[in-house]
Amino acid sequence: MRATSLVVIALAAGVGDAKPKQHEPPRPIVEPRVALAAQVGAEQATLATTIDTVQHKLAAADATRARRVLAAIRIADARTPDDPVGYARRLAAARFLLARDANERGLLADELSALHQADREVTAAAAAVPTVALPDQLLAPAIGTIARHFGEYQHERSKATLSRRGLDFEVEEHAPAVAPADGIVRYAGPIRGLDRGVILDHGGYFTVVAKLGDITLPVGAHVARGDRIGRAARHRVYFEVRAKVGPGGLTIDPEPLLAPR
Repeated sequence: MRATSLVVIALAAGVGDAKPKQHEPPRPIVEPRVALAAQVGAEQATLATTIDTVQHKLAAADATRARRVLAAIRIADARTPDDPVGYARRLAAARFLLARDANERGLLADELSALHQADREVTAAAAAVPTVALPDQLLAPAIGTIARHFGEYQHERSKATLSRRGLDFEVEEHAPAVAPADGIVRYAGPIRGLDRGVILDHGGYFTVVAKLGDITLPVGAHVARGDRIGRAARHRVYFEVRAKVGPGGLTIDPEPLLAPR
């Protein structure tokens, strides 16, 4: 996967992660491949609706531009010797409107092109879901209890529905963090909202282990399951799993993949 995709993961990991005052109850667990298919299906539905909306706007813009062109032709043909200033003003106004319409149409056309590209990528992602390699069992990145679960939840104060992309483990202060499976370090450093962390490449999926105070391995290092990769910055270690489906990957619930410790 390209380096830009790793940047996307580093920026997106944990976004929307609020801080509840106590441990949350377990969430309903969905089989990872079923969850991936549902995510991709939702993206396809959203893209289809958005593409339809932009296509209608583009058709309306084309109709408006056609009317403007006819109006400009009539203005150009209506030149009169006794009112050259008025004629020049009308012609300038028509040219301004035509230029504005062309700019707006160009923006809509660019948006539609980007949407079609995104639709092709999501279609490819949907085709990859049945065959993408997912883990059977993963080692928990630290010894502790799950304090925050994966998935949607309601923010305590605002009551807004938010989405958490990984798990938070409550651990001993500065507890060691380990690799959940054999892999390669693709990123090590700051992750927005999660202190510092490591992105590990395991073939068909990535894992993100974050909220670390120090990291012991450089980018490119090979790790074995259980190898130490750092220590918790405080009392929490964050854990995320991303299947290599689509640009940047798609997150899945790590909880049903955890092996007993």
